[in-house]
Amino acid sequence: MVAITNLIDTLIDNKKASVTMDELISYPKDTLGFHVGNFLFNHSHDAQPQPEMIDILRVLINEEVSDKEEIAMHFYLFGNGDLALKNLFVILTGSLLYPFKLRYFYKRYKDGRNALRFYDLNHFRMLHLPLARIKDTFLIR
Repeated sequence: MVAITNLIDTLIDNKKASVTMDELISYPKDTLGFHVGNFLFNHSHDAQPQPEMIDILRVLINEEVSDKEEIAMHFYLFGNGDLALKNLFVILTGSLLYPFKLRYFYKRYKDGRNALRFYDLNHFRMLHLPLARIKDTFLIR
């Protein structure tokens, strides 16, 4: 499922930051930038990965990279108002592949509905802010 999502990301112009992973890791430890850099360091297969918007959203929503958590993240974004075709595709295929997880996916959808709208913000401008403050401000659970 993650491979399918990555393929869709390459077809749809996914926003990338001009900041490198080394710069992200140099941010203070409690900031969004540091957590994104740490996530890329632990989970990226590229030699010099650049953070993409989906990486930032993944750190904000949850930092796991399993198929089920990837699908749950898209349910969360859909609940937050992101009606992108990519989200709808992942939700549809994820529901078909993991029907026994629909209750969990629905819970994540409701969590996204309860959060303040944040999916369409320019998250690259928030890299210097504390992660806990961003999550508290937008009610991200």
